[in-house]
Amino acid sequence: MKKETPEYLSDIIELLLDAVCVVDAKGCLLFTNPAFETIFGYTLEEAIGRNMLDFVYPEDRAKTINAINQIVINNQQPRFENRWVRKDGRIVHVLWSVYWSEEKQVRVAIAYDITEQKNLEQKLIYMAGHDPLTDLPNRSFLISELEESLSVANTISTIIAVLFIDIDGFKQVNDFHGHAAGDKLLKTVAKRLRHQLKKEDSVGRLGGDEFVVILNSISNKQDVVEIVDLLRQEICKPLEYNNEFLSYSPSIGAVLFPEHYGDAEYLIQCADKAMYNAKNSGGNRVIFYHSGIKLPSVK
Repeated sequence: MKKETPEYLSDIIELLLDAVCVVDAKGCLLFTNPAFETIFGYTLEEAIGRNMLDFVYPEDRAKTINAINQIVINNQQPRFENRWVRKDGRIVHVLWSVYWSEEKQVRVAIAYDITEQKNLEQKLIYMAGHDPLTDLPNRSFLISELEESLSVANTISTIIAVLFIDIDGFKQVNDFHGHAAGDKLLKTVAKRLRHQLKKEDSVGRLGGDEFVVILNSISNKQDVVEIVDLLRQEICKPLEYNNEFLSYSPSIGAVLFPEHYGDAEYLIQCADKAMYNAKNSGGNRVIFYHSGIKLPSVK
């Protein structure tokens, strides 16, 4: 004997904080509970009859269709994640738990709003790859970016320049004006570097007063010379702190790839050596790496 569904179950569905949806074989919404409007912003009248793909974030539609096919055809992957667009335009990250009824030819799905969790994950990932003071990529993230640039350059035979920048006078700024002045100097240099670089280029902070720039948009050595000159002028613009102008200037080392062939760590080391040569030559200038450059002896 077939059991009747208790009437109180419909009341429970109405009270759920997660959205419940029933979708037909063509993907049209047949039923939603009140939580659907809370999560996605659409009323029952606005949602019923519309294809659920209309609400899916465009870039996630293909993977959503694939997940649905796996559930309906192969009876696999009853859970998957995608993004929906709320009525107000905000993006909602959703974890779906889905059941396909072959007999009734409908999908019953429960939507868990995981937006807050996803945002926290993205924030932690961002923090792990960025310097908290300047908001620039840190060494780890920068190495990854450079390795990716080298991979592309190897594939399409382009030139990359790596610049190693050290701020001469940074220690004196810290010693005579305090660490707050030093922090302001570093944040200002970071901002000025980002302002001058093209969107396809990258800049990161290795630590202390050391920055690395990756130039992906160059054709020859002269391009690097011109860009470095602009960067040097930008960095050296006056910077005032407590009614005094801070005194500092950059020493810059540069290395070209594939003229000097190697991985990200090797190229940064080469640019670092060239920077020390620039510093020992009086600073506020750029030196290109060549195999004859050596690190200065430590006394």
